[in-house]
Formats: sequence, structure tokens, C-alpha cells
Amino acid sequence: MKTIMLVDDDPHIVKALTDHIDWPSIGLHIAGTASNGVDALELFQQLRPDLVMTDVYLPGMTGLEVTQALRRDHPHLPIIILSGYDEFENARAAMRWGVNHFLLKPAEVEEIESVLREVLLEEDVRERREQLEQTYKQEIGRVVPYLRKLFLHELLTTRYREEELPAERMDYVGIRIPSQVRAISLQLYRPAFLTKMKERDWQLLRYGAADIIQETVKEQTSQINDCQVEIVDYSDQVLVLLLFDEKDPLEQFESIVERMIDQIFTYLKIEMSAGIGTSKEHLCEVMDSYLESREALEKAEFQGGSRVYRYDSSDALTPSATDYSQLLRQWSESWAGMRTDLAEEIWVHLRNLLEEGGGTSIQDVQVVAVSLFDTLIHSWNRHYPMLAPPLSMSHFLREIQSKYGLQDLICWMDGIIRNWMEQIRKEMGEKKTNKLVEQVKQYVEMHYAEEISFEAIAKGLFVHPKYLSQLFKRVTGENFVSYVNGYRIQRALELLQSGHYMVYEVSEMTGFRNATYFSQVFKMLTGKSPSEVG
Repeated sequence: MKTIMLVDDDPHIVKALTDHIDWPSIGLHIAGTASNGVDALELFQQLRPDLVMTDVYLPGMTGLEVTQALRRDHPHLPIIILSGYDEFENARAAMRWGVNHFLLKPAEVEEIESVLREVLLEEDVRERREQLEQTYKQEIGRVVPYLRKLFLHELLTTRYREEELPAERMDYVGIRIPSQVRAISLQLYRPAFLTKMKERDWQLLRYGAADIIQETVKEQTSQINDCQVEIVDYSDQVLVLLLFDEKDPLEQFESIVERMIDQIFTYLKIEMSAGIGTSKEHLCEVMDSYLESREALEKAEFQGGSRVYRYDSSDALTPSATDYSQLLRQWSESWAGMRTDLAEEIWVHLRNLLEEGGGTSIQDVQVVAVSLFDTLIHSWNRHYPMLAPPLSMSHFLREIQSKYGLQDLICWMDGIIRNWMEQIRKEMGEKKTNKLVEQVKQYVEMHYAEEISFEAIAKGLFVHPKYLSQLFKRVTGENFVSYVNGYRIQRALELLQSGHYMVYEVSEMTGFRNATYFSQVFKMLTGKSPSEVG
């Protein structure tokens, strides 16, 4: 219950307020009273009441001066002026100092109680708003870094248009729109001795490498003019540096990256190579710079690791296996994260290249198809080891040998991939729906002895009650009420068989508030009355 302090030099007024106001019904308790302003300030420091009601004219210090003093340290403290003088200047001064209400004596009890309730309501609204604002700031503090990280990752995999990257969106995730942008891909090479059985060792090394990269960026880029450097954790073996508003010569960044390579090899004994894409004029083009950086990295496969490679447009060959290998790598990465929408986009792009690529042989398309399907098989076995894949590798290899026409082979592969994606999405959807139903069952197990609201359960799971009801019936074969009654009766049967409880006790213990209804449901489901079992 909130407290109030009364300040008035007239003891009759204080007694009248104490005796005639129904304080408990309002939700207030009188913490103390004072007869002058000085005592009021001292008493306030001792009692710290939630509200103050004061007269204007007090001995030694006026009520307005008391208000002014309290407002300095307690700007949100509700203060009510109760005065016997109808003076405009007093009212204006009271409002200037944020007094909540200015009442004139003699005031009716009902009027005073109404004002008190209004002040309490305003205070409750203010406190709730502050709590919501605090919660919002806390949540935003946790969410924005994640959204920033996700957005930077999407810049490398999603083709944005300029209008899709407004300044407001950039401000929200803490990124200014740069005048130019460049991507540098850092490829870590996993040592051969770290097999899958030693995944933890590799992750520790990878964490150490990421830490070295981050510390080097922090130390070195402070010396570079106005350049913002973002680190994107792209995949298990690839990190990407995004350079925004790069003004210094590229050689400076190359030396920084070379320092990273040396330190990672010195301290962790793992190799890293870097590929540098060309500078682009808009953030929506960063994906092109990233693809160039990955293409530059391909040189490391022939010229050796632990080096920095710049993208050279003269090295680009189109159409060739290099184009396909870039897309195949993205295809593999999309399935590693089960990003089916991205995988579908990559396949559409790859299919168009295969259909439009002049001089592409049937053997080239077969190699690409086998690589695509191999990724699908590995992804399925990793995520659904207990389920047979939609198509086995042996069946796939037999079928591909019978495709002699280029267009026939591409269309056949298109059908396989679309069917595969449909099955994946179905499995992902079933897993999600089954999880919802299991959560409903868990709630019933924990709260079967209480009154259960299906709408409340649906709200807690952030789904529509009608959808959850239909889903529950489809998965379990019965509606929610039947399931709850069945579960409660099963628990009731166990309690009755123990011989420790009366029928009416079991009825209450299992959530049936009406013993007659409990008996009816019990007999309907078990064929016996509760007394026959007990």
C-alpha cells in the first residue's frame, strides 16, 4: 500500500482528513503529519512517502517552498496543494513546480478522494510506462547487436536495391551509409589432423583466430582516416572484413591483413589466406565485392596459402567451371545453415547459367548435378539421420546416366531439387508444429490441477487459438478438452488406487471443481465410478 504525508498547521484539518477520508479503500496509508515546512522536509527524508498533501501557508516555510525543495530531488513525487486562499499567483506557482492538483478549502470528502485516486492512477501509469521503457531499452540493447550482425551477413548473400537501404534502417543497426565499400575475405584452413572427432579443438582454434583478427582491427584501424571496419563471421572457415569509407591506400590494409596472417600462424599454427575485392560505390554492391574477394581466394589453391590476393578482372572466365564452383560453394554454405530460400535462389541462378551457357557440355552439367546432389545428401543425413532421404545417391547416379539431352538433364535436376526442398520444408514445419503440441502437453502436465485456459496457452506460445486447436487435434487425434480430461482422469485413477484420498479430494487435486462432473467424466472414460476404484 502506498503512503502519504499530510502537512497543515491547523490540527483540525489534519484530524478531519485523517478521520473522514477512507484511506484503505483508496489504497493509501498516512505515513505521518507535519505542522510546518521545515518539519515536513525533515519528516519526508525519514519516511519517504509516495504522496504529499500540503497547505500553502505554513509557519517558517510555505507549502510552495516545500514543493520547490522536494521537486529538486524528487521530480516525479505527486504533490497536492490544499489551500484556503483562492489566489491566482499561488495556483500559477503551484503549476510551475509541477503540483498535480490544487484544491481549495473547504473541499468535499468525495472531491479529495477522487483527486487522490486520480493521482494514484496517474502515478501507476507513469511507473508502468517507465517499466515498459526500461524493458524496451534492455531488449533493444540485446536485439540490435544481433540484428546488426544478421544484416551485415545478409549484405553478403542478398542482392539489395538502393531504396531498400534507407538511412533510417542504417541508423537503427548503427551503420552509416558509406561513400564506398570493399570486402576482404579471410579463409582459415583447418589442419588435417583435426578430424570431426576433434571438433571442439577446431572451434577453440577458430575462436582464437577470430579474436586475433578483432584485436588487430581494433589496434591498427585507429590509425586509418575515417574508415569503419566491420567483421562478419560468415561461415565455419571464413570471416569477412567490410571496409566503409576507405580513403587510405589499399596497401595499408594489405599490411594489416598480412599482420593477421602472421600472428594466426605464429600463435595458433593454422594458415589463413585473404582475398580482396574491388571498391564499390554503394552499400548494395558489397555482395559483388565479396564475390570478387572469394574469387581472388581461389588463387590460393594453386599458388599457396598464407598470402593476400587481390581480385583481377582479367582473371575472370565466363562461362566456365569457375563460375559454377563459386555458386556451388554458396550452395553448400546455404545448406550448411539450412537456408532453403537462399539455396533456391542459387539454384535458379545456376540453372539459368547452365541453360544459357554456350558450349556447355552434357558432361559439365552432370558434374555440377552430382555436386549439387552430394550436398543435398550430406545435409539430409546430418539433420535427419533417422529418416531416409527423398532420393538415394545410388538411384540418382543410375538416373543421371539415362539423361542424354542437356535440357532434359537440367529439367530433371530442377524437379529433384524442388521436390527435395518441399520435403525439407515439410520436415521443418512438422518439427515446429510437433514442438508446439509438446509445449501444450507440458503445460497440461504442470497445471492440470488448476483452471486451464486454452486461450492463455495460445497467447503464451504466440499463436492464434484456432490454429493451435486445429493443430493439436491433427497431431494428437483429439481436441484439447478431451485430452485434458483424459490426462486428469489418468492422474485421478492413480490417486484413487493409492487409497489415501477421498473422491472429493481427488476431484479437487486433479482440477475438477465439481465432484459430480468429475464422477461423470470418470465413469465415461473408465467405465467405473470413482467409488468403485477407491
